[in-house]
Amino acid sequence: MLQAVELCKRYGTRTVLAGVSFAVPPGECLGLCGPNGSGKSTLLRLLAQTEAPDSGQVLWQGKNVRGDRDFLRRKLGYVPQQDALPPDATTDEVLRLWRGLCGLRGPMDAQLRQLLALDELRGLRCGALSGGMSRRVSLAMALCARPACLLLDESFAPLDADTRARLTAWLRQVYLPGGGCLVLCSHDEADLAGLCGARLRLENGRPV
Repeated sequence: MLQAVELCKRYGTRTVLAGVSFAVPPGECLGLCGPNGSGKSTLLRLLAQTEAPDSGQVLWQGKNVRGDRDFLRRKLGYVPQQDALPPDATTDEVLRLWRGLCGLRGPMDAQLRQLLALDELRGLRCGALSGGMSRRVSLAMALCARPACLLLDESFAPLDADTRARLTAWLRQVYLPGGGCLVLCSHDEADLAGLCGARLRLENGRPV
């Protein structure tokens, strides 16, 4: 189970998140919704530990996972709103490096390659990829360790219709039934309705 406990974040004098708490049991998807600037992406960054909260905790199976590298590399997958791939590296190089950081060896799982149509991207430099192609690489990085917890921040938006449909079906039919915890941020009602059993709406950094 993934839990956020009274997470708070401030930038200067501006409070971006104020005491946000929730729990996501295995096999469930929590949908994050709310207007732009409500704190959704900040919340996901705190969960992914790309930023530190000013107060509060992130728990996995009841344990505080702040700074837990094993959790971050093997149990957590995160796709931010903006892809951050090195432009001069090829897709193969990026995925090979990331898999190594996750402690994985050998070829990438064939199901994942098919799910994200990765063979179409082999040998291409990341700087030459379209937005949808870049997102497929970012998703492959997030999913390669088959994480128990997955954080997706507007991750479907750049994808073509076929990839989007395949990914949604895989999350609904394979990932969640297999016990995965998913937190999905999206402005698209269809994304939320198709996957989320519960929702958390934020306004001005507070649950409503």
